[in-house]
Amino acid sequence: MSRVTQNLLLLLVGLSTMVMLVKGTYLNYVRPALFPWLLAAAAVLIALGVAAIVRDLRDAGGHIDHEHDHRHRPWLVWLLLIPVAMVAFVVPPPLGAQGASPQAAVSAPQRRAFPPLPSGDAPAVSLPEVVMRAAADSTNSLDGRTITLTGFSLHRPDGGVDLGRVVIVCCAADAQLARVHLTGPTSATAAGFPDDTWLQIRGQILTGSAHSDDGFIPTFGVTDVTRIDKPANTYAY
Repeated sequence: MSRVTQNLLLLLVGLSTMVMLVKGTYLNYVRPALFPWLLAAAAVLIALGVAAIVRDLRDAGGHIDHEHDHRHRPWLVWLLLIPVAMVAFVVPPPLGAQGASPQAAVSAPQRRAFPPLPSGDAPAVSLPEVVMRAAADSTNSLDGRTITLTGFSLHRPDGGVDLGRVVIVCCAADAQLARVHLTGPTSATAAGFPDDTWLQIRGQILTGSAHSDDGFIPTFGVTDVTRIDKPANTYAY
């Protein structure tokens, strides 16, 4: 690989990262907290690429050794630039109902006291937090509380329906699927939607429904179901 190709590849990687940051598509891969680090990395790559190209042009007097590149078939090396460019301009969708592994505990989680739930009627609580509270909250803060959850519909092989949310700790590579089983007469409304339909539901977690036989996935008694638009950022953290 010639120095010219190396420098252009370095520059293109930096520019591709910057494009993803500007368009917001980086959220399909990593959590928002990594934005400053990605921005700094993109800026450094762009600066290094530009500096290297300018230096080589100055040292060569503005002439590139095309004869040397021709002997080594440089067009094969340029093919490396295609996947780099596609990362920025051909963006895969974020993970959905079928794209992440179920988050099922294999052993009983350590019970501990969670902070009180937000006050008010049917406060919005993140689905992963509800799953953790149902399995491990020693204060039983979910008992008797009506809450609001947001997620996508997910049909089970046994005919039931779940509400799910993809959770990432650092990036999409560690994605897990957090979910609750839906029950009650109103759950039939949720079951009528296809997989990956985004819903906002109200109801209560059934006390004691998170147990080891089902991987500590709790059951949610639904009282209200509303179809909503898919959010710009579908992941939970």
